[in-house]
Amino acid sequence: MTQLPGVISYLNTIRTRLNHSPYRSIIKILVILTSSSVFIALSGCLKTFFSFSLYGVPLSYPLLIATFLVIYSVYGLNKITDTKEDQLNAPERSKIISSHLKLFKYTTFSSLILSLIIGILHSWKVLLVLIFPLIAGLIYSIKFHPRIPRLKDIYAVKSFTVALSWTVGNTFLPVIGHRVDFILMGLVFYFFFIKSFINTVLFDLLDRKGDKKSKTITIPVVMGKSRTIQLLLILNTTLILVIQLALAFKLLPVFIIPLIFCTVYGYLYIFYFSRQENRLEMDILVDGEWILVAFITILLVKL
Repeated sequence: MTQLPGVISYLNTIRTRLNHSPYRSIIKILVILTSSSVFIALSGCLKTFFSFSLYGVPLSYPLLIATFLVIYSVYGLNKITDTKEDQLNAPERSKIISSHLKLFKYTTFSSLILSLIIGILHSWKVLLVLIFPLIAGLIYSIKFHPRIPRLKDIYAVKSFTVALSWTVGNTFLPVIGHRVDFILMGLVFYFFFIKSFINTVLFDLLDRKGDKKSKTITIPVVMGKSRTIQLLLILNTTLILVIQLALAFKLLPVFIIPLIFCTVYGYLYIFYFSRQENRLEMDILVDGEWILVAFITILLVKL
């Protein structure tokens, strides 16, 4: 169908207004937050906040701050070392980082130092938990020898390592200095591991074309899009078992609601991103899940 000149002019006017609207400014801010690792660090901090709530132990704000700083530094290090991959998979992010590389390096290493200071001042156990993702991040990102591949380049190991790095902090940081039920700890560990594994593989699904070109072996590259989606749906379904076990053992009576929300929300974004491929949307909707979970948790505590 041919468009009339007047219609074309009208559509161009709308596009021009959108480009200069507050909406565009918000998009630019979100791009900066996601590219700089601030958003994912906030997401990880809120995951740990939720973990404190699941265990029913008092919040430790220094530990929440340390969580934010560690995640920011680990992901910052990964983005600094993966500039070539980002040029293929996330060119906009690569452009932002390369144009502010000195500032990005400074904030990354400053965050690392501050997180370690908090760990040292708190206890050696906290320091040990904080160091775990840092060591995993280094091994994951850096190629120490030409003949030894990075963990990132080994099939499935990358996804496992990233998920485990998230899970160790989210599971064990809140329980340091507290006695908790081992069954509860096991359920919390499994819940966070599966959520982190799903999210890691989902982002790899978005990066599969660039990963093929750079010869990075990931689950989506080997299994293909359709089978990867099936795997993620199966893994998300296992979270129903966590809910059933929590109910059977009379654990987490109040926080069953956010667990159900996470399971349903997981189905929704897996289905959505099986058809849509937009990095900013994935950053916001997937990592932003924990903003919603934290909000629900706060409401439940106050009720």
